Amino acid sequence: MSKRTVDTLRRRIREELRAEGPDEAGYSDFMIAQGINSAIQDLAEVFPVQDVEKMDTEEGKNEYELPENIYKIDKLKYDGRMLDYMQTRDYVDYKIDEDTGPVNRWTLYGKKLILVGAVEADKELSLWVSRAPKRLEKKNDVPEVPDYADEAIVAYAMSICCREGRSFDRADYYYTIFLNQKQEILRRTVPSQGQSDRNPRARDDYFPAFRPSKGVRTSDTNPGGR
Repeated sequence: MSKRTVDTLRRRIREELRAEGPDEAGYSDFMIAQGINSAIQDLAEVFPVQDVEKMDTEEGKNEYELPENIYKIDKLKYDGRMLDYMQTRDYVDYKIDEDTGPVNRWTLYGKKLILVGAVEADKELSLWVSRAPKRLEKKNDVPEVPDYADEAIVAYAMSICCREGRSFDRADYYYTIFLNQKQEILRRTVPSQGQSDRNPRARDDYFPAFRPSKGVRTSDTNPGGR
């Protein structure tokens, strides 16, 4: 059985474009790949990927910037110990001039992860997270979404290509197909969405953090995200 990759999706989209007429086959691989990645980005919150991110701590540094593609943190381990989550409002009330005592709790403030306690150097942080699927860069990259999303991805990419070619009626037609496919996907995935809202989420609409970070260290070398 052939492997499902970005290249197989791209070839399928090109065949669909040829079916639209000879003038519709002139889109570059780059344009089609952009359409595929845009579709996956649009579907990202429907298909969060469960993953483990790791990073090392710095002495006295309590704040760490999270990669943009992380939606929520399910649990966190510091130096082999599982830490308890602390509500942000409780952290603000608790906050003192310097963090003392062992690190035993964590919280989120916007896109910043905050460790509560005296942070030591070179301690491993393990974060069990839900993140967006990665962007597809190489032709052999495998989409991190299930294969039943392919119809939606193809329709979205077709819409982008048709719009680029100023075939606006066809672009709207394919975008409508995408929206219908997305609704069908949502109906299939609703049971798995229930508990996710109760987990600590990495959000970008809080007030800015109240003290500057001395630097940023993340484990994400290929942010895809939103």
